Amino acid sequence: MVRERCRMVATRLLESVMEAERDEFLACRPYERGSHRRGLRNGYESRWLETSWGSLRLRVPRVRQTVRPFRTRLFERHRRHWRDLEEAVRTWCAGGMSTRRVAAAVREVFGASVSAATVSRIVAEVDEEVRAFHARRFERGYRYLFLDAKYGYVRSRRRGGRKRQAVLLLAWGVTHGGREELVDFRVAPGEDEASWTAFLTDLEARGVRVQNCWGERLEMITTDGAAGLESALAMVYPGVPHQLCILHKLKNVGDNLRDRGHRRAILRQAKGIYRNVTSVPQARARLRRWVERWRDVEPEAVESLCAQFEDTLRYLWAPAPWRGRIRTNNPIERLIREFNRKFRQMGTFTDAASWERAAYLVWRRLEAAGYPHSCKNNFTRKS
Repeated sequence: MVRERCRMVATRLLESVMEAERDEFLACRPYERGSHRRGLRNGYESRWLETSWGSLRLRVPRVRQTVRPFRTRLFERHRRHWRDLEEAVRTWCAGGMSTRRVAAAVREVFGASVSAATVSRIVAEVDEEVRAFHARRFERGYRYLFLDAKYGYVRSRRRGGRKRQAVLLLAWGVTHGGREELVDFRVAPGEDEASWTAFLTDLEARGVRVQNCWGERLEMITTDGAAGLESALAMVYPGVPHQLCILHKLKNVGDNLRDRGHRRAILRQAKGIYRNVTSVPQARARLRRWVERWRDVEPEAVESLCAQFEDTLRYLWAPAPWRGRIRTNNPIERLIREFNRKFRQMGTFTDAASWERAAYLVWRRLEAAGYPHSCKNNFTRKS
């Protein structure tokens, strides 16, 4: 009863919108006379539209004696499925469901009739968008780049469908105009040097270069310090300063503690080394005092912070307004959390293509909602 009522309301709403579109197209209302009218009404044609409310039979307005044909803006001329239903189909397929299972789910959930061939066509449109996203060029490149990876599982066809671990390599960038966006992503077998090198080489070939033709440079790259990524950066972007994420460095300090009773005090004081620091000598002086306090108590934790300590201070080379934004991997970590919310529902992906399809659909929805500017806590604002 409720579904039937929804179908009736949706049908009336869509037909009223199309009627208003015809009035606007003809520049006159029904039975209105005048020299300003652009044609004549010509009744209606019947058309079925599959939607999330079910199958709707619509009366689509027609016209005659017009310079150009009338087309409603609600749906394309030959489109038989509403946008939200197609979005549900794409999401289910991205999660690994077969086309026949998706067609059955559409009939069960929405009461709409969709064939497996139609599901394949809808998914093929997304795959084409993904390929275009991976192939697009970057004319001016980026000012700052953030790199990280997210681990997950895909099924291996060579191993009888057993799941294997894979990674989603991610690149987030800040343009020279200050706009933040997802640069690219790629599913790889692992986070090793070869995978990162292939990913970064492709970005470099498409325009993410050290310097563009306008003299604008890639000024800083922020990472979590993964060994394979550092080796790849040394090969592809050898002259670009590399900022080691402060949060990942402090996490490593906590992981190397022998006595957890010291955790709160030692991490609080370690964070204090970076709090409101304005110069490298100031940070070094704070580190010396911290080392003297904890060297004999937690030698492994102290050694962990001292290793590559200078790499955690590269952000101090940047202009003051940008320091708080590039000293951590917060921008890309925030995006990974958004991915996790969706991927947690999907579990293991059928293959790398389904994972990339899912990542693209999540990003497209976030971008349409105004991400990252719609998220207040995207960056660490204070330096």
